[in-house]
Amino acid sequence: MAAGLALCMAVLILVVVLTRDPTRPQSDILVSENFTKAVTTSQDPLNGTHGVVRLTDAAPFDWDRVLLVAPGTPRREISRRLGREWTGIDTIDGGEVLIFLRDGKVVRFADYRGNGRFAGFPRPFAELPRSRAVFVVKDLVIRPR
Repeated sequence: MAAGLALCMAVLILVVVLTRDPTRPQSDILVSENFTKAVTTSQDPLNGTHGVVRLTDAAPFDWDRVLLVAPGTPRREISRRLGREWTGIDTIDGGEVLIFLRDGKVVRFADYRGNGRFAGFPRPFAELPRSRAVFVVKDLVIRPR
C-alpha cells in the first residue's frame, strides 16, 4: 500500500517536472496564501496588527519593487509596462496580481486570493518600493498606508 502511494507520488512529481514550461512562470503559491491570509486576519483583535499588512512579511525574499496589477488587465498591457513579454500563467481566481521586481527584472509573482478589494491605487498598475509596500485593511478594503 505504502509503496503504491510512493510510486503514484513519484509519477505525479515526474509529470509536473516534465510538463512545466520554464518560459511561463506560475504564481508563487506560498506568497499568495501568506498575503491573502495576512489581509484576512489583519483586523482580528488577537492578531495585533491593527489592520496593517506588510508585504515583506508575506514575501521575505529579495525584491526591491512590487507592481500591483488590476484584475483583468490584458497581457499585452502588462508586457508593455514591464518592457518585455509577460509570460506568467494567469491566476485561477482572477485577483490582483503582485509582480515582484529586482533591478527591473521579474523575480516572482503572486496573486491575492481573498474577497477584499484594492482601493486608492492608480489603475491598472501601481508600483511600490519595498519600503512602502505596506497596506491598511478595513472592512476588507486594502489601501496604501
